[in-house]
Amino acid sequence: MIGTLVNRIERVRWKMIQSGIRFGLDSPATIQLSKELDALINIHQRNDPKKITQNKIIQ
Repeated sequence: MIGTLVNRIERVRWKMIQSGIRFGLDSPATIQLSKELDALINIHQRNDPKKITQNKIIQ
């Protein structure tokens, strides 16, 4: 699942960059893609196995 999520993050990031170039950074399409990217990154960070392992070691 993590690999698939990383692929989706990369696709949305690429789309956001292209949208920013084509329509501008303040366009509704670019802003929407930025919000989607933020949400995906947050999910990834919560599910990152390395982070979970580090927390278990510290505790």
